[in-house]
Amino acid sequence: MAEKRYRVLITEPVGGEAGARMESALREAGCEIVLGRPFTDAATIYSEDDLKSMVREMDGLLVSSRELFTRAVMMAGPRLVTIAKLGIGVERIDVKAATELGILVSNTPIPENYLSVAEYAVAFMLAMAKQLKPGDQQGRAGRWRSIVGTFMRGKTVGLVGFGRIGSRVASLLTPFEVRLLAFDPFVKPERAAQAGVELVSLERLMAESDFVSLHAVVTAENRNLLGAREIALMKPTAYIVNTARGALIDETALAAALKAGRIAGAALDVFEPEPPAPTSPLLSEELATRTLITPHVAGMSPELIAKMPMVQTENCIRALRGERPEFVVNPDVMAHWRGNQRAQR
Repeated sequence: MAEKRYRVLITEPVGGEAGARMESALREAGCEIVLGRPFTDAATIYSEDDLKSMVREMDGLLVSSRELFTRAVMMAGPRLVTIAKLGIGVERIDVKAATELGILVSNTPIPENYLSVAEYAVAFMLAMAKQLKPGDQQGRAGRWRSIVGTFMRGKTVGLVGFGRIGSRVASLLTPFEVRLLAFDPFVKPERAAQAGVELVSLERLMAESDFVSLHAVVTAENRNLLGAREIALMKPTAYIVNTARGALIDETALAAALKAGRIAGAALDVFEPEPPAPTSPLLSEELATRTLITPHVAGMSPELIAKMPMVQTENCIRALRGERPEFVVNPDVMAHWRGNQRAQR
């Protein structure tokens, strides 16, 4: 076993075989491991003061989607070389501050993640179109032939974001003979056209779509991208599907639209915060037949559970050794990265 030279914090320990392999790899790489609290509910989310105390003597962090890493938290860790994120989204890490402080941020955008999320989004659409949740409820109550679904064929699907997940959703939906629109200011029309997708404004997408499916990362500019104004543009028969991030939608405006019947329904795998408060109107019994709620599991699969923690671990180990990980979120950091300084000692 390698001599221990690094201290690493796993903020949300991974259980089972994957967790054991993760910890074994870290120890073999010479890491002393500090384990945080297993996630169970909102009560286990760390405060900023908690995190400041925890990172003080750490060289590396292996983090989840629930912790908020502010500039102040990162400044409390003078030895920090890297923050290795489990999953794709890094909106809860101040990446700009990390870059300025010389801390490398990595993530795990592996196919097992985005392929699963794309399939989940399509499953959500089908479940809403075919009214599977109310159908199940009526069937259990003995009310036969009481539910009427609709075709996907001929419908318009609007994709908010056309990156890896959005483009995969488009390809999965092609056999359903739907019309595909997308809003993404970073995508060229030619690329979208090659996938059979028309790039349009957000306003047009909201007005024309029968299904609005979110596949954007969260930035300071697009928080609450879908607010009351945008939702008001939708057809009363239309649905919202969100497998991206809860912060993309004004949840209060969404709940109000659902209660008033201004849209037909919503299928949500993500919320802001997570988990949502029990008092969230989106969880109310009043909206139970108009909503399909799952606990941020769109990307989960046995394949992902086996692979993603190891990719996160490898990102961390490489960075601790002064090597560039496979997946770097902030490549601009490399010129003044603390890991360069350590490698030169």
